[in-house]
Amino acid sequence: MQLTSPFFLFLFFPISLPLVLLLPKAARRISLSLISVLWFILANVRNPLGLAHVALLIFFATILAYLPLPRRISVAKTRTVLGISLPIATFLAARILTEYFPQLYIHPTGLLFITLSIVSYFIDAARGDTVLPRNPLELIGYFLFFPTLTVGPILRSKLFFDLAEQIAFTPEGFTRGIRRYMTGFVKCLAVAAVFLRGIRDILSFSALGLHPLSYLFLLVFSFLGFYFAFTGSADIAVGLSAMYGLELPRDRSRLLLAAVPHRVLYGTFLSMRSYLLDYIRQPLRRRLPATAYRLLCTVLFFVITLLSLRTRPEMLLLALPVLLTALLALLPPFRKRCRIRRPLWRMLLTPLSALSCSFFTLGFFLEKPMGVLQLARAALGSSIPYQPHYVLGMIQDGRYLALLSILLLLMIPYPYLRRLLCKKWGERATKCFVIAETVLIFAAFVLTIVFFMPQFPQYAVSSIFRM
Repeated sequence: MQLTSPFFLFLFFPISLPLVLLLPKAARRISLSLISVLWFILANVRNPLGLAHVALLIFFATILAYLPLPRRISVAKTRTVLGISLPIATFLAARILTEYFPQLYIHPTGLLFITLSIVSYFIDAARGDTVLPRNPLELIGYFLFFPTLTVGPILRSKLFFDLAEQIAFTPEGFTRGIRRYMTGFVKCLAVAAVFLRGIRDILSFSALGLHPLSYLFLLVFSFLGFYFAFTGSADIAVGLSAMYGLELPRDRSRLLLAAVPHRVLYGTFLSMRSYLLDYIRQPLRRRLPATAYRLLCTVLFFVITLLSLRTRPEMLLLALPVLLTALLALLPPFRKRCRIRRPLWRMLLTPLSALSCSFFTLGFFLEKPMGVLQLARAALGSSIPYQPHYVLGMIQDGRYLALLSILLLLMIPYPYLRRLLCKKWGERATKCFVIAETVLIFAAFVLTIVFFMPQFPQYAVSSIFRM
């Protein structure tokens, strides 16, 4: 059960929301924990082996957190090492089994974020940044907080427990949550799903050869599908959390090309970057020289991000251009000139960064990443007789994609124009913009439910990243 499925939208959510908001404040956290456990069971009910894996992992982490141990430094370090290493080891094992032996094991929904939450708790506990809840259900509720189990955002344990202490219903927060949920819903089913089906339609013609322009469309569609799938899922999570009374931080940035690849990739997933900065960069920064720790952090960031997505060796080849471009941007000559407006190096790195990220995201959506290299070879050696303007003819949603692309291009300068007009005309203009945006988002949400959801039932019910 995904957060975009009809079962969740029309049954689970309307029933579970009052069970949290109408209870006394002291019981809301327990109620939210029980709802999270129920959601996780329903989301993995057809995967009993994955469900048992996560149940054992949660049981081990909870017992290890509450087990009374002697107050010795060595014992505390052992608890921390076990709490970090075992979840990571089981996650990597599950990822390898899923990719190489799918008939034996299916990756359970939310395993990545459960693993990151467990690691976050034990690191924060070792630092003294978090307090162990009195009720174990509250800790389990943090591990299984269901709005964030699809695609984040990643919550540190201290932040989650602080937010859980202040669960409260406010009309403003509920309204913002509805708008954010509807925005993410439209992004996933009316934008990202259409781009991903465009990739599938183009690939269905690749057996006969591939026009070079078709390969360009594949790169663009894969990058936009990656961006809107990630940011849409994060918007759904933030919106749902706001409706349940928790104000989560923003987890996306605007869709702009950047000279540094990590700004493109992590712009769709800001909480992953902040997670790595807090738990990897800060310790290394205190122990290594500036240049060494920047280079090491860049390599570690990409390795960890890559392993969290795919473990196949082919994906490492697809990630190498991204990594090399990021390392190039860290060189001293480029760093010294980065303050100059429109420098030559930025003009050279920006298209290289966009191309490398698009190449990587296309491999992310392909079942066999080495197919990217085969597609490139087919595009370079293609002798297909059709004209370039026939490319959209092979895509079911060609007209809609053309209109959608125009709308996306028009939306890029919108935030800047909105800011200028609100600064010029004041609070009245801000209210007008909010009302107009809410009406348009609601209309798009209804259109998505009526028109797009029946077209993409697999994307609504299953994880969009498995399709």
